[in-house]
Amino acid sequence: MKLLSLLLPFVFLSSPCFAASVTAKQTLQRGTIIQSGDLTVEADTEENRQDVLEGYLGKEMKRTVYAGKKVNPAYVGNPILVKRNSLISMIYRFGRLEITASGRALDEGGEGDIISIMNLESRKRIHGIILPSGVVEVRT
Repeated sequence: MKLLSLLLPFVFLSSPCFAASVTAKQTLQRGTIIQSGDLTVEADTEENRQDVLEGYLGKEMKRTVYAGKKVNPAYVGNPILVKRNSLISMIYRFGRLEITASGRALDEGGEGDIISIMNLESRKRIHGIILPSGVVEVRT
């Protein structure tokens, strides 16, 4: 077992790996939704280039990237559906029981992000996941 753990890093280092390079064609401001003409992708095959491009399309820029500069995957994310400090609808489901309430978003986020919310009635801080509709489903 010890020999396997010593050899494993060498196996991964010896296999060739080509990472795609993604650059901005024009300046992309924070908050911009990425479209097909915004990026240039250099990859080893056309199929790989399309796959990389698909991963960026429809995402929102989290920071400004200037024309000709590389776009780091950490600079993009799901479009913001819930803004910080906005009033939101919360939903809690347990079997057939469904409770709705109002809350104030303490974070911002997009679909699938977990954010903190303050329940306006109880003033308690809770966490929930953002649904595609912008409603936050409270998880326990």
